[in-house]
Amino acid sequence: MYIKRFSPDKKRICVWNLMKDTILIRQRPENYAAKRYFCDASKAELKQVLEEMAKLYPNAVPIIETADVSKILDLICNDYEALYDEINAQKLIIFLHDLAYRSEKYRDQLDNIREQTLMHLEKMGIAAEQVEGMDKTGKDEQLYQLVGIAPLLKTSKMLVENYNWYIGTVQGTMKLVISDNPAQGIRLGFNDICIPLNGDKAIIFRIIDPKAPILSKDTPVGNEIKLTERSVFVYNAVQMSYANRFMFGDKASLTFLKRISDRHGGYASMYGEKPVLHTL
Repeated sequence: MYIKRFSPDKKRICVWNLMKDTILIRQRPENYAAKRYFCDASKAELKQVLEEMAKLYPNAVPIIETADVSKILDLICNDYEALYDEINAQKLIIFLHDLAYRSEKYRDQLDNIREQTLMHLEKMGIAAEQVEGMDKTGKDEQLYQLVGIAPLLKTSKMLVENYNWYIGTVQGTMKLVISDNPAQGIRLGFNDICIPLNGDKAIIFRIIDPKAPILSKDTPVGNEIKLTERSVFVYNAVQMSYANRFMFGDKASLTFLKRISDRHGGYASMYGEKPVLHTL
């Protein structure tokens, strides 16, 4: 389970509940990552995706028995060159694509767009049935993104062709944290994407265009970027902007982010509205 990587003992995690604006310690990860479409791919879904990819690329796609995401992330943490192994990269892309689209916030955004569109169509006297795609709910689109082969191949093409891949290593005391919507940067194709592997290491995707603006000013040395406190804070702040309801990670780092948020009127003031609890 991905969020367990941000627990010191792999059993309990520290959580910033944005709805209640409180930091909770020793929380069970399963209480936050066991939702039907939240945070972690099931083996059945990984198997389906791999089988579909195998039909198109029979010599290039790894078999499901070796698609253990946790082991791959551990391997990359211990051996940076493992990030550039073709088989590891393929499995990693499957995981990251799933992480990008398996979030409550993404589904809510789709439903909100649909509701706003339906409202405007009604004002214009246009029946929803006349507009292609309006019969699809946020759930329908999300499931297509999760199990459809075309969306996965699009993500793969984007990450392989448009980005340089690096390992980011934390140099200071502040740790990397994640939100309950950790891979939005991949979904939107940001110029500088940080996917934490744990509190101390991350995969950094930097757009190949040298003129494109990026978040971190740290310069790569080989395949490693040593992340200063500034960069870690910026990447953590970006995760906070992605969040729907929760942030996960090191207590001291979450507390620091909360203090910054409180100085600006709190999370709701910074990002426009209080997070809303949704029934799944």
